[in-house]
Amino acid sequence: MGKKDITLQDFLGDPYIFADLFNGCCFGGEQVIHAEELSPLDSVQCTKDNRGTPGKRARDIKKLLYCQSPAAVLAVENQENTDYRMAVRCMRYDADEYERQIKEIMSRHKEQDGISYFDEEDRILPVLTLVLYYGRDEWKRPRTLFDVLDFRNAQAFQGRIPDYPVQILSVRTDIDIELFRTELREVMGILQRADDKEAMRRFFDENRQAFSRMTERGFEVIICSTNSRKLRKYILKNTEGGNVDMCRAFDEWMEDCRKEGEARGIKIGEERGRLRGEKRGIKEGEKRLSQLILTLGAEGRTADILRVAEDASLRNRLYRKYGL
Repeated sequence: MGKKDITLQDFLGDPYIFADLFNGCCFGGEQVIHAEELSPLDSVQCTKDNRGTPGKRARDIKKLLYCQSPAAVLAVENQENTDYRMAVRCMRYDADEYERQIKEIMSRHKEQDGISYFDEEDRILPVLTLVLYYGRDEWKRPRTLFDVLDFRNAQAFQGRIPDYPVQILSVRTDIDIELFRTELREVMGILQRADDKEAMRRFFDENRQAFSRMTERGFEVIICSTNSRKLRKYILKNTEGGNVDMCRAFDEWMEDCRKEGEARGIKIGEERGRLRGEKRGIKEGEKRLSQLILTLGAEGRTADILRVAEDASLRNRLYRKYGL
């Protein structure tokens, strides 16, 4: 697991951020889920491979929603790169969770009745998994299981095989940050603008008060998402008594980026000027040599034409002689 995944996992693991993510992305900002109703669940799930060998599979974040009684299992998977196995992965994750619940119920029956069973009246909790994709490239597919199934030689079965949709949330295209009520709004706003420092600066300026209250977890996500060691340096520089002046740190970082951009622009301009100068010089040299050849030809000095092509000193003397 990469540093970005770990940092984002730690940030989203906060129950207030976690609830805000689901409310904003699944319920249009309506406060359906409350932080105090969420309890952490062990993210390591027992599973079996194709040969039935027991194993374990770790999820990124998994929580139990408890509304007077257990209501649902909510999970988040962080993705920086497109994974074409995602539909099957989510199916396995969710199926493993359902299997875990069934085993738990069977164990409870055995403890109470001495027999392990799953009865007609027994029920398991629904599982909802969100895939939070924060990569640069567009996530085109898969968004359902059918996106990876080959029905070319089995079209008769297509209407009988159940599909399995994947809840893909692309940070850059699928998320409306105005639906969030926590600092998730500011963090996602920066993630959406990670490739455009000018847009990032405008967003920061428009939300300075919110950034001034941001937690250390939020800072870490922004640092990792922007791949900026300098931003970390400025944050450390502007930390006093455990409090971070994020506004000053961000201002210093933006000013540094601006200076680097100007220096890079000057260098690019100088290089382009040099190349244009070289091209102009070559063109003028070709024109000058062409005029000399025409002059020598007009005087019938054909032998000298070959000589000036090879002898630079002779060529320069003749340039001076003919005023070229």
